[in-house]
Amino acid sequence: MEKLVRIFIDEALERILELEEGLLEIEKHPDNRELINLVFRAAHTIKGSSGTIGLTEISKFTHSMEEVLDMLREDTLSPDRETINTLLKATDALKEMVESLAEGRTFDYSRCNDIVGRLEELKNRGKVREFKILFAPSPELFKRGIEPSMIMENLREMGEILEMRASPERVPPIEELDPEELYLGWEILFRTDRDEAGIREAFEFVEDGSEIKVLPVTEGEKETPFLGEMLVKEGVVDPRDVDEALKSQQRLGDILLKQGKVTQEELEKVVAKQRDKKTDSFKKSITSTIRVDLKKLDHLVNIVGEMVIIHSMLQEAINNNGASTRLDVLFGQLQRIGREIQEGVMSLRMLPVGEVFHRFNRLVRELSETRNKEIELVVTGEETELDKGVLEKITDPLVHLIRNAIDHGIEEREERLEKGKPPKGRIHLSAFQMGDSVFIEVEDDGRGLDREKILKKACQSGLVTDPSNLTDEQIYGLIFQPGFSTAEKVTDISGRGVGMDVVKKNIESLNGKVFIRSKPNAGTTVSIKLPLTLAIIDGLTVSVGDEVFVIPISSVVESLRPEKENVKTLNEKGEVVKVREDYIPLVRLHELLDIPARKTDPSEAIVVVTSHEVKRYGLLVDDLIGEQQVVIKNLGEAMPKIQGIAGGTVLGDGRVALVLDISGIVEVATSQTLQ
Repeated sequence: MEKLVRIFIDEALERILELEEGLLEIEKHPDNRELINLVFRAAHTIKGSSGTIGLTEISKFTHSMEEVLDMLREDTLSPDRETINTLLKATDALKEMVESLAEGRTFDYSRCNDIVGRLEELKNRGKVREFKILFAPSPELFKRGIEPSMIMENLREMGEILEMRASPERVPPIEELDPEELYLGWEILFRTDRDEAGIREAFEFVEDGSEIKVLPVTEGEKETPFLGEMLVKEGVVDPRDVDEALKSQQRLGDILLKQGKVTQEELEKVVAKQRDKKTDSFKKSITSTIRVDLKKLDHLVNIVGEMVIIHSMLQEAINNNGASTRLDVLFGQLQRIGREIQEGVMSLRMLPVGEVFHRFNRLVRELSETRNKEIELVVTGEETELDKGVLEKITDPLVHLIRNAIDHGIEEREERLEKGKPPKGRIHLSAFQMGDSVFIEVEDDGRGLDREKILKKACQSGLVTDPSNLTDEQIYGLIFQPGFSTAEKVTDISGRGVGMDVVKKNIESLNGKVFIRSKPNAGTTVSIKLPLTLAIIDGLTVSVGDEVFVIPISSVVESLRPEKENVKTLNEKGEVVKVREDYIPLVRLHELLDIPARKTDPSEAIVVVTSHEVKRYGLLVDDLIGEQQVVIKNLGEAMPKIQGIAGGTVLGDGRVALVLDISGIVEVATSQTLQ
């Protein structure tokens, strides 16, 4: 039974993700039947599997959700905002039930009574339908002693009149008007639990000579703006026909149909293809997978890491002993096979960023509602893959960035219209791979960062003393300082002066970097650069005295041996080294780490130029050993956390080398210089 429960938990969490993402998509495309069916099947699966293993409460709760979703399928309930809100809250509760089960906690199901009640209200509302009633009474109605208002009273007893408009088309010129005749007609939007025959009972005494139509109100087929483009692409209509049709306020498909530009069959075919495209985008996240115990996967990664170390040792043995060419060839083949195994194993830990990105649809939807703003989230590059460990740790920084974009970046509707912008704001969340790094960007089309306001705040707080030499990027980077905020008021979303410094620290803990670009009234883009994986990196090995260190290649710009005259000492600012036309800070690793060095004269040693936050720093080392792939190992709980050290690795000769964290090294060096 324990094994069955574990299988249920894994499957249920997957289906719950489908529920949440599917409901958000249905809100955007309420006419997409296939989407509604997919979400219904997800709830149906959870209900069935929970009931099978005796989880009665979960099964009953999901059954209530399933009934509401079934009404959406049958068109007896509209997927309006209230309905989607209730189903999303029910999904949250269901997720909490399953997570409690996974953690062995007892869940208090009475907490869900309110949600169950709201689901019941939706089910009752689903029995109610809306009709449009077109009533053109006989002109003789007054002469027959019948008052139209009595008919309206009869309707009110049957249901609710949502809207009623008089139709004056039959009213003649005043000189021809007969006061004993009835010229008006009415168009009535009516909600009731009765069917068409039941509604007609209200008109049974006035049917003679009157025109009465009772039409059910349905969502119908709603074409998107791309329908015209698709019809042109399919060769069905000419682009000029679409332009003419759009001058009217009618639906594009109906217009082209009336004009004889398309047939009903052609129109339905293209609309079906269009609907399938929307469904396919949602189906992408539903893939066939094999569940692997993470401990087994980590064990496999560790074994591959050991294999990389053995490769290095074998290579060194071959080089030192002058082995035969035959052995060298065999080693090359072994190395190639090992690299393929390594890449295959590492790929098992790689997951598409879309798994994290799609969670933010819900966040943007709810926060924009809270702030009374219209905001659209656009996601691209969701197929880009990242190591599972990196992916899990990037979620919180992205939450901070999106919340800030909503609260500080995107303007309110009226302000956007005054600036000539669309009323709906836009946040673009994207990912792409470049070399051995993945870039994730959060871009908004809001008001942008206020350069002068940031600079003024930084000067007031003492963060900046001489602002004249600062670039825009450096000024914008000040918002990542702890406690820095230009918000005029604190909100429940942001403005407390915390969050952005956490973003920076979290990203740097992943050996990543963060950059900001902004234009006034055009928006802000925060770009995050991340390594593909944290387990195995390409490193530059260097020596300092008897010790060997590894510098991540991603941080290395170049290496050089400077001339004596190119090394200067600045008062209170430490040493600098001239690299071409620029002077960059010089960091003596042996002094920073308090270890003896063989070479202390920069003109005899090597300066490794590294990059950190668009600035360059020179690290003074004795010698370069070479470039190689290294496996980063955690130093363990017995070893205290040392700023500037990312971990350790085993080299080919069996020695242990420390892997440097450049951001930490720069922080330590900067603080020592200031002291």
